[in-house]
Order: sequence, then C-alpha cells, then structure tokens
Amino acid sequence: MLAFFVLACGITWACALPAALAWVRGVAPSQGALGLAGLSAWGPTLAAVLVASRSHQVRRVFGPWRVSPVWLLVALSVPLALGQGARVVAVAIGLDPGPWFNPPIAPEHWAALVMFSLGEEFGWRGYAQPRMVRRFGLVRGSLLVGIGWSMWHAMFLVSPRTGAFDVDNAVLMLMLPGFSVVLGWLWARGGGSIAIAIAFHAAGHLDNLNRMRPGVELRVVVVAVVTVAALAVARWAPVPQSTGE
Repeated sequence: MLAFFVLACGITWACALPAALAWVRGVAPSQGALGLAGLSAWGPTLAAVLVASRSHQVRRVFGPWRVSPVWLLVALSVPLALGQGARVVAVAIGLDPGPWFNPPIAPEHWAALVMFSLGEEFGWRGYAQPRMVRRFGLVRGSLLVGIGWSMWHAMFLVSPRTGAFDVDNAVLMLMLPGFSVVLGWLWARGGGSIAIAIAFHAAGHLDNLNRMRPGVELRVVVVAVVTVAALAVARWAPVPQSTGE
C-alpha cells in the first residue's frame, strides 16, 4: 500500500507540475503541459497496475462491475444530496452559496468528469479500498483511503486563474476523508462494485462544489455536512459481513 500511495502521488504530481509552474509564473501552460495535467488524473490507476502486476492481480483493479441499478442510482444521488444539504445549511446561517447547482458547462468540465472519475477510482477504490478494508475494517479502511485521496490532491491547489495557493480548495480537501467513508459504505452495499465508485465520483462533478461562490465559510459548511454524514454512516449503517473479501 505504501508503494501504491507513493507511486500514485509521484505520477500525478510529476504530470501536473509543468502546468502548475506555468500558472505560478502567470503564463499560459503549453499544450504539452495541459495534456500532462489531464493525464495526471490516471496516476492512481497507473500506480495500481504497476503494484498489482507484481502479484499478477491486475484484473482485480478493474472490477467487479456487477451491481443492482438501485445502488447505482443511490451512488449518483448521494453527492448531489449532500451538496444541496450544505447549501441549505449555508442559507440557514446567513451565507450565500451562489447557484444551487453547478453542472458541467464547459468541455473541460466534461473531460474532468470522465478523466478523474475513471483515472482515480480504479486506483483508490479498485485497488486500495479492498485491501485497506480487509486490514482495518470498513470505516477505518475507508477513512485511511480518504486521507490518502486528500493528500494526492495537493498538486491541484495552484489556482489556474491566479497562480496562487487556492485556500478554498484546500478546505474542500478536508471533506474527502468523510466522502470516502460514505462512498465506502455504498461500495460495500453494492458488493464492492467499481461502478458504484465511478458513479459516486462522477456525481461530484455533476454538481461541482469547487465552483461554489468563493468563501472559506461556505467550504467549512460543506466539510461539516459531509463529516456528519460520514459519522452517521459509521455509527448506524449496517454493512455486509463479507465486506472487503
């Protein structure tokens, strides 16, 4: 698992670095740098393939897929519901969350939906999740995967608009461990299907909380709502006994 995490971060950060450096310098990245930044999404999958190939288990990284359509629909709905819940809380305490829905509106948004949903989840949930759950249990295993998932996003904290450190996105990274616990429960209820993870991740791009109105306070509300959901899942939601097998 350490080799997987180091490789996932190393591949992704190396690919994302040229574009990040260009943004810091206030210049437009070259087409090559932007292409590498797009490929950076596949760092976790490439890392999983490299590590799994040592034990001839590459096929397990990409499956299983079979799942009830009901759980697939739930996986698509939960991130959207959490986003709306955070907006309701924000309004209740006097904050303006901006638009109540932030769907993909540009080609790069759709590209990110596809590239990151596929490129990340074969690594985090296809490879890391089953192993961490077998070793630490569903909640702790999912939480540890989420911590690694959050740390992996560090290279994406340079704002393409200003070239500065993006505090708003840094705060949103704190929600990823909680998201991982909620996703881990759905993954378990869906029989460990990678389709659950991809659908959940894609739903996060269908209503992208990163494009909410700027403001650390709003991001803190999102983190709080996701954390409460994760605590509720960890405390009250039953899971199959065969989880992680």
